Amino acid sequence: MFIEQINADIDQLERMLFLHSLEPMSVEELEQMEEKVKGLKEAFLEMCFLDIGVAELEEMRFKLVGISYSIIIAIKEHLHQNVTGYLRKLESLYRTA
Repeated sequence: MFIEQINADIDQLERMLFLHSLEPMSVEELEQMEEKVKGLKEAFLEMCFLDIGVAELEEMRFKLVGISYSIIIAIKEHLHQNVTGYLRKLESLYRTA
């Protein structure tokens, strides 16, 4: 998978999360998004980093981790489970940015 495709998929997931904040998705849809994020993480790790700047790689990594935490939080909230740990992880991620 090329970097442009990964970035496009990341943008699509960010839009879907925004739409979820306006009109909540089902747990099944959120789980599908979670699987897509896992696939993107694998594709990210398998791509060639030679012609890509560190800042761009770090931005992609940051977005993938943030999206992943946000999806997990949304699923747990939907299932009425404790999200405190993941909220702390997400907060810590944003503090490092």
